[in-house]
Amino acid sequence: MNIHRAIRAYYGEAAGKHHRYRSWEHCYGFFRQARADGLAANRDHAALQLGFYLASWGMNRGSSFLLQHAYTVHRDVIDLVADARFDALWGMDFGAGEADGQLVPRVGELIVGVRQAYKTFAPATGSAQPTDTLITKVILVTFGCLPACDRYFIDGFKSEGLKYSYLNDKFVERILGFCHEHLPELQKEQVGIEQSGGLHYPLMKLVDMYFWQLGYEGDTRPSSE
Repeated sequence: MNIHRAIRAYYGEAAGKHHRYRSWEHCYGFFRQARADGLAANRDHAALQLGFYLASWGMNRGSSFLLQHAYTVHRDVIDLVADARFDALWGMDFGAGEADGQLVPRVGELIVGVRQAYKTFAPATGSAQPTDTLITKVILVTFGCLPACDRYFIDGFKSEGLKYSYLNDKFVERILGFCHEHLPELQKEQVGIEQSGGLHYPLMKLVDMYFWQLGYEGDTRPSSE
């Protein structure tokens, strides 16, 4: 396990200031500032920011229900993340504190809320549902308290002997365990990235980068045959 190498390999891909990887930085930075100013007053701007970020990360392609809707599909999610129930998740770096496990039920409530906010726009049946990937991408770019559970992340996660079946409290607890076990290494990467790029990456973004890179490299590694 080489956390530094994998994170730096991922981060190095976003060297250009217009690279699509930067869309996470732009959107995350917006929500940090908008939260201080009041998200309710910036509801449509926030929905546009979130919509563009999700589109740039592939969430509007194929059979996705988002492809059939305008940016207004994200308004209910903006209302949700602005809800006072989740205030505790804004002012912290989830994964850095020993007591963060107490917030797992609140993160679970957030997961359910995001899923429900999108569910009215998705077909009642079929594969075009609010997926774990969509939900976690939203949470990563707003609160920064979960990694994005896409294909490469899950492959990388499993490659390290960690279990993933679906998005639930057990998964959140496993992620917290990984953060606590490797906290000094992750925080060192936080400092390095902030010094080079100016933005403080939350721990969960670094966890996302690490496992995504492992999954990507596993998928693109030449066959030994």
